[in-house]
Amino acid sequence: MELFSSWTGSDFLLFYTMLLGLCTFAAWWMPAHLREPGRRGESEDLECIALLAGGRQRMADSLLADLYVRGALVPADKGKLHVAARDLPVSPGGKALLAIDAPVTLAEARKAIHIHADRVAARLRRSGLLLRPEEYARIRWLSVTPFAALFLLGLYRQRAGSTLGEPTGFLVILLVVTAALAVIRFVSSDPRTAAGVEALKEMRARNGRFARAPRPDEAAMAVALFGTGVLVGTPWEPVHAMRKQEGDSGGGGGDGSSDGGSGCGGGCGGCGG
Repeated sequence: MELFSSWTGSDFLLFYTMLLGLCTFAAWWMPAHLREPGRRGESEDLECIALLAGGRQRMADSLLADLYVRGALVPADKGKLHVAARDLPVSPGGKALLAIDAPVTLAEARKAIHIHADRVAARLRRSGLLLRPEEYARIRWLSVTPFAALFLLGLYRQRAGSTLGEPTGFLVILLVVTAALAVIRFVSSDPRTAAGVEALKEMRARNGRFARAPRPDEAAMAVALFGTGVLVGTPWEPVHAMRKQEGDSGGGGGDGSSDGGSGCGGGCGGCGG
């Protein structure tokens, strides 16, 4: 073993741990600073903002909240909702939810809006607030590159040490941690452009009151920006209870998801740039 041949096991573990900290920093720093700038667009459209904030999941939540507040959905058994009015004038996503015949669950809601959400996401990409597929793939792989390089280095040392009969248990644990961090970084990558990230930040700052005491006409937008946790303690809490029923807390503001969107282009309620 030529590389690190003069190092003790403790020396290499300390070195590896330090590199792991640097790689973790780099994996979160690079996407934040090297993502595409995009273009700024203004949007007050519920579906666009929800997709920007948390992807299809948040879009379904906000539409459910909107329909519930307006009386089109009412509580049913076992934490589900029931369609009470199908002729209410709503957005295309809302129409897809009102077309559900069975009791409405989160899974059914997400399935119902799937095609429409794809169309909204496509407009968001054209507007410059959501990364295009190739840009998103590039930034995801770029973010895990430091972990991949470190893992190969650690794997080399582990195999070489194992060949010499050295104990490598702690190094194996560090290799598992490295792989887990790489997976977490890969699946949690933000699909928004820099403009999309900034636009959402400004909308949340401008509407911070929604997170504390949303009025009926603000409930759906509050969910779009901050999640269903804002409905706790309000008359519309059953929408949040649906998440608890399926083992999902649904609170807090989303930071993007792989199917999420950002800002809208033409044809999305006046949003886009």
